[in-house]
Amino acid sequence: MKKLPIISIVTVSYNAASTIEKTILSVINQTYSYIEYIIIDGGSTDGTVDIIKKYADKIAYWVSEPDKGIYDAMNKGGCRATGQYIQFLNAGDWLENSFVIERIFAKKNFLDADVFYGDMIIRRIDGIFYATAQSLSHFKDDFPLFHPSTFIARSVFVNHLFDVSYRISADFKLLRDIYYANGIFIYVSFAFTNFDGVYGLSSSKCALEIFEERERIYGNTNSIMWYLKYSFFYMKLKIKELLKFVLKFVCPFYYRKIVENHIPYYLKRIS
Repeated sequence: MKKLPIISIVTVSYNAASTIEKTILSVINQTYSYIEYIIIDGGSTDGTVDIIKKYADKIAYWVSEPDKGIYDAMNKGGCRATGQYIQFLNAGDWLENSFVIERIFAKKNFLDADVFYGDMIIRRIDGIFYATAQSLSHFKDDFPLFHPSTFIARSVFVNHLFDVSYRISADFKLLRDIYYANGIFIYVSFAFTNFDGVYGLSSSKCALEIFEERERIYGNTNSIMWYLKYSFFYMKLKIKELLKFVLKFVCPFYYRKIVENHIPYYLKRIS
């Protein structure tokens, strides 16, 4: 009988006192016995550390110190991990139920893979949605996976790491790099995690930054065509913002309808 793998779960946090306990509880209450839990805190001052200390006996390693951003903290945690697979479950997100890790790793014939990935439940301001992972062919020009619902082989992770020159898209780059290095991906067709998408970055600023970072990953930022694409994308965002602003005050009913109907195809409303 093949020995069950140790799974390292890494949580990064910064001033997350209102959300981190739910994340911690979802990990330490797992029925799977071989979990190494690591928390990398960025030097919180709001009581987050007190909550971490409350569960210190259930945490394999934790530290609270300044870092260079979320991906730097995730690299710290991933390099500290000793498990065969690593999941990055950030503060505010939580595992779908108490047996999700066991369901993935203990009740199936264990297969060697570089990445296990599944679906995710996303909580947005306009509702709760089931998000289905897409075909890996989408890596060409989009992100088909959800990093909180992936488990990456540690041996693969340490040979790639998150590129800290990206503020938003380093998770996309990491998984895309593994895919194009002929990594073995295995899809498990259920939701691993809940993702809190209510509190996010400013939509316009975030969209522009994602666009710029993605184009840099694709290697498209050193041409005149790139500047034209960026300018067009910027203008389109501004026009959309203006139209939404006007519609919100002129006709709130239709504004809500437009917002409700603007749901990506891979999301299915569940509440």
